[in-house]
Amino acid sequence: MRVISGKYRGKRLNSPIGNDVRPTGDKVKESIFNVIQFDVAESRFLDLFCGSGSMGIEAISRGASYTLFADVSKSSLALTQGNLKGISEAYKLVNRDFRDALYSAEGKWDFIFVDPPYKTDYIESICQIVKDRAMLAENGYIIYEHSDKQYKLPDGMYIAKRKSFGIVTVDYIAISRGKTALAGSYDPITKGHLDVLDKALEEYDEAVILLACNPDKQYLFSLEQRLEFARVAVKDYLNVTVDVCDGFVYEYCKSKGIEKVYRGYRNKEDLKYEEDMAKFNAEHGLRTQLVEGIREISSSLIREKLKNGEDIKKYLPDGVAKEVVKAYKEKL
Repeated sequence: MRVISGKYRGKRLNSPIGNDVRPTGDKVKESIFNVIQFDVAESRFLDLFCGSGSMGIEAISRGASYTLFADVSKSSLALTQGNLKGISEAYKLVNRDFRDALYSAEGKWDFIFVDPPYKTDYIESICQIVKDRAMLAENGYIIYEHSDKQYKLPDGMYIAKRKSFGIVTVDYIAISRGKTALAGSYDPITKGHLDVLDKALEEYDEAVILLACNPDKQYLFSLEQRLEFARVAVKDYLNVTVDVCDGFVYEYCKSKGIEKVYRGYRNKEDLKYEEDMAKFNAEHGLRTQLVEGIREISSSLIREKLKNGEDIKKYLPDGVAKEVVKAYKEKL
């Protein structure tokens, strides 16, 4: 192993012997530091399961102002200490398990690198401690290297980025600026809806695509189909979920701690209707952000084109058109 870039570029690092410690590969390490490269200088970096110390030393080489190396294994810390030979920047080594290390780490941290043994399930506890102690600096990340593990984050945290390298996945977990909702029929969801979603995500870090479930309204597609269309549409959004609202939108939002919803409009008629809805929601404590959408795209346009047998691909998110056409043909 070597340091990839920075002051100590090319410095040889000793690797652990055996399979108990698995150093982060150079390809993965280089990708991680490419993501955070403009924020490493003067940062505080915590290498939580430091192993050989490779990640923390890379951060030092790239200008981190302070680095904390933690590991429950004395042999790992000895290996890290050896790899730190010749490095004079500010750092500290602690022989503690991840919980004690996190509780003893003072101040805010720009990056907390987490690479525990792949068969462990520590990440949920780590995120909860970091959140409870408000350890992340503004725009900071928990950088979690794992083997495509499924896990649940505490409320108020979200996966901002995800990179995959074969069996290795790296998640960048951050503190959310809040959650919003986009309520509608989505019969079906269109690129126009995603345009509104993208604008909502300029202000919020998380969003819910909220499908209306009104028994008095006739929909072309069933709730299950509309749900599937929406899930396909947002499959590449790590910070967007899909849910159902079978009552008033303001009731749903209140139960989820959502204070503002986004709604799109395309013309004056749309705007009048949306303003009336916004007034109703405001009377029940829910704010509405109205966004001018793409005039040429609407769910009603899609339904008309389906009826006429016309192509709809350019109006719908990737993968959705195929599902919509299939579902429509099954109705005939």
